[in-house]
Amino acid sequence: MQTVRQSFLLRSLHSRQIRSFSSHLFEINPEVKSALAEHRPVVACETAILTHGLPRPVNIETCLQIEQIIRKHGSIPATIGILNGRIKIGLTQTELEQLGSSKDIEKASRRDLPYLISHRASAGTTVAATMLIAHRCGIPIFATGGVGGVHRDSQTTGDISSDLDELGRTPVCVISSGVKSILDIPRTLEYLETKGVGVYTFGETNEFPNFFTRTNEFGSRSCAAIRTVDEAAQLVRSMIDLKLDSGLLLAVPIDKEDEIVTNSGKNIESIIEESLQQATKEGIIGNKVTPYVLGKIRHQTGNKSIKTNQNLVYKNARIASQIAACLSSSQPTSSSLILLGARNLDLHIQLHADFVPNKGSTLPCRLQQNLGGVAYNVTHALHLLKTPSIRLLTVSGTSTGMLQTDPVPTIVHEIPGESTASYISLLDSKSSELICGFGDMSIYERQITPDFLDKNLSILIKNQWIMFDANLSPSAIKHLIDIGVKYEKRLAFISAGGPRKAERISEHLRNLHVLFCNRLEFEAITHSSSIESSLRKVLTENRDLKLICITMGANGVLVGSNDRIRRYKALALNKTEHEIRNVTGAGDSFAAGVMSQLLKSNLENLERAIACGLLAAKFTLTSANTISERLHTIDDAMLDEICSSELQYENINL
Repeated sequence: MQTVRQSFLLRSLHSRQIRSFSSHLFEINPEVKSALAEHRPVVACETAILTHGLPRPVNIETCLQIEQIIRKHGSIPATIGILNGRIKIGLTQTELEQLGSSKDIEKASRRDLPYLISHRASAGTTVAATMLIAHRCGIPIFATGGVGGVHRDSQTTGDISSDLDELGRTPVCVISSGVKSILDIPRTLEYLETKGVGVYTFGETNEFPNFFTRTNEFGSRSCAAIRTVDEAAQLVRSMIDLKLDSGLLLAVPIDKEDEIVTNSGKNIESIIEESLQQATKEGIIGNKVTPYVLGKIRHQTGNKSIKTNQNLVYKNARIASQIAACLSSSQPTSSSLILLGARNLDLHIQLHADFVPNKGSTLPCRLQQNLGGVAYNVTHALHLLKTPSIRLLTVSGTSTGMLQTDPVPTIVHEIPGESTASYISLLDSKSSELICGFGDMSIYERQITPDFLDKNLSILIKNQWIMFDANLSPSAIKHLIDIGVKYEKRLAFISAGGPRKAERISEHLRNLHVLFCNRLEFEAITHSSSIESSLRKVLTENRDLKLICITMGANGVLVGSNDRIRRYKALALNKTEHEIRNVTGAGDSFAAGVMSQLLKSNLENLERAIACGLLAAKFTLTSANTISERLHTIDDAMLDEICSSELQYENINL
């Protein structure tokens, strides 16, 4: 009940806020929109750092790196800016580069939005504007460098950043390195207290950081220390549950090795004081002061401040992404599933004539490109089957348009310098059976490592089920199973890439709960060609392995469960479905159909699970797509009909 309530609150936050902003004023990137709709983790980012905070070309490089870090740690970046009078949530790389290379660009706070939009202007968004826009879109987590605050001469100028008022009226958690170092920290914290803003330090103590240094010389402290990502996520969830109108400031101290020490021995405070005095002499006031002082700091530190600024915002992005991922993961329930494995760019070649190699000739064929990979296909099919609380965790190279617009719920860690996995299948012209395949999928073995799994531990353990394919390396499989055993998760394995990869699971059968493979893969796993007797032996020797499904092509599926073995026939095609058009995703569709029912009732209604799997496979066999879109039409009435009249099997007695 707790999980349902929390999920409802997060959905309500998103839907309520998105309706309150006129759609013609802003544009949400399809990837961000999909993530919000699927309740996947999203982190908002500002663009004042791009337009005013860092020099070119470091500004663009830094913002792109921030996005990569957010992806690497499980969330989707939503960099916010204004381009030609349109509020953009989730800038593309081209848009980010355009904004970061433009001259005389504006800086937009809340007050500036109507003017900029009505004049079709472009601008980088401050903390205040970014908070406002993020909240209107239902994004509760925002990563930045430092927030504005009370200026040191505020008693005479009245200069107080609108960021503070925004924190007092907008329920977003801002992860930063405190307030900008040129400001009055004690008065800023007093002002935030007056506005009802919870201020916390991410670390072992509640010492408030001073941006370029881990502590401040005033002895100022936050409300409390937040020591872990899970604790931070609970803090944000409580803010949402309470429906507060104020936000949170989570201050993250810079790493010790990144603190600024000048060559001359000057501390950062003395540089700031001198720069502020010089700004006053030159008549620099308002929002021009901060860029001026930061420029002086850069000059006097030999540009060390740029590197420090980069490192602190990178750290903030990492922690924000981890918090968002933890926040979006519901508490464990019987229906939550995380999948790990392949998500490829697939190219299917369907020959139009018998395959006869002939050097120098061109063979007529039909080409189809789509996303694929076993773990992806199963996730896609589960998504079409309207299965709640499912996500895919995977890695890729730099995203293409196809990857960015994919609606399937996926956490993708983009790896700089890597190529996205690709697979080419050559299909028979008559039977559509696979003749051979060509795969470049080594990225999974290189990048989904035990260390990768540990970094995503909070995401993994929030799910009751963990399902993975054979594209993981042997060391990753072992480590993932160790995690499953330690945290008492149900483990499901689906083979991929043929018998050789399938063997990787042989020594771990005792820890599995569900196994999906084809006949040849099962022979490799058991090192035996006697399928039925081997199936009986595996079930007897591995009592936690409750279900084994071995796909047999046209001969249906061999199913072993609870000391019972049955061979289920494939569902007959009707007159309008007589042509088999695609076999590449049938096994994955079958596995998804079975899992969708297991997530509802475990093994209490196995026949219904098999019926759903066979129907999903049937729909995919007659589809031109790897996974048939017809899966979304499968409902209880269909399954009732199949169970009562179409499901055929024979018991295997040994």
